[in-house]
Amino acid sequence: MRVSSSIQTPVKIMVLALLVVTGGVSAAVDKVTSSTMLPLDTPSRAYPVETLLDVGIPTLNDGLYLTDDNDTVFPEVRYAEAIYFSNQLGKVLEKSGAWGAIRVTPNSDVIMDLYVTGTIYQSDGETMDLEIVATDSSGKQWFSKRYKQTTGKYAYDRRLKSLGDPFENLFIRIANDLLRYREQISDQQATELRTISELRFAKKFSPEAFDNYIKEDRKGILSIARLPAENDSILQRVRKIRERDYLYIDTMQDYYDGFSQQMHLAYQDFRRASYDSVVRARQLNQQGTKQIIGGIGAILAGIYGRTQARSSIADDAGIATAAVGGFVLKAGLDKKQKAAEMNETVAEMGSSLEAEIAPQVIELEDRTVTLTGTVQTQYQQWQELLGKIYQQERAIP
Repeated sequence: MRVSSSIQTPVKIMVLALLVVTGGVSAAVDKVTSSTMLPLDTPSRAYPVETLLDVGIPTLNDGLYLTDDNDTVFPEVRYAEAIYFSNQLGKVLEKSGAWGAIRVTPNSDVIMDLYVTGTIYQSDGETMDLEIVATDSSGKQWFSKRYKQTTGKYAYDRRLKSLGDPFENLFIRIANDLLRYREQISDQQATELRTISELRFAKKFSPEAFDNYIKEDRKGILSIARLPAENDSILQRVRKIRERDYLYIDTMQDYYDGFSQQMHLAYQDFRRASYDSVVRARQLNQQGTKQIIGGIGAILAGIYGRTQARSSIADDAGIATAAVGGFVLKAGLDKKQKAAEMNETVAEMGSSLEAEIAPQVIELEDRTVTLTGTVQTQYQQWQELLGKIYQQERAIP
């Protein structure tokens, strides 16, 4: 049967409108991924205790500056995630048995042998995308890498009790890469990194005494220039200060652990709802967009049909086509609205995940000190207090 040109033209209009706006995107399909846990690598040999590197994981950058108006990201959730993800990575590193102390820290000011920093690029229950940078105490970067994982609907199936964190494989991949690099370092190099960390800490509290023990090359990489005597009185005093610093950092670690535990169940519910919302919103948006395009095409076809009409019957047909187009357009807009309402529901859930930290009361020999504010602020207050303690102890003959 031959199709008239008056019918071909509006059909072409609808097809072109659909292709231009959607770019030929196919219908959304739920991703179903394997829940098989990746193996966590362990050291190929037992490292001597003096070569075990202490790892600091400053709370991840929330990445909010990377978002735009089209992203459904809630600041209070991202702040909580920055702590939660850092803590989760720390727990996985502990299981590998390849490291010394592993501590989540408020920032990179805490001197450690190895720093693992990161930025959250995406986290919506369906996809996690992190950038991770590993840098040792000398300033040498081990690697910088993006880690991305997309999980499927079965990751949140309540009936599968054996399932752990939906994105634990991502943390395992990071841990395995860190160990792979550590395996390339000799025991002597690891010992030197630990010494550099100690000298950096000593220089921080007594720059006049330890300024010449570390040298820096043109690339900013630190190395040992010379070593102080083991019985150096100033070094012994600094080591005591560092032990106190470790005790405080361990107290902060208790906070991070407690926060993550309290957050876990609520956050998994949030993730589950967020996953459903992300998938459904994507489907509804795509369906809604197609219906909107189809509606516009039908309206255009109706208008075109009316302008080309040669009889009252053809004119009525054009009006009917435009009316149907208006109905389809409204249905598409309704689905868009429904998707927005789903995202709003997730936002309300996310508002309950704000992080709070109680004041820390520090008992000293001669006084009691209370630290207040955020974790970062409290640690800054603690560093200032340590500086005063060091100066007081040094003044004692």
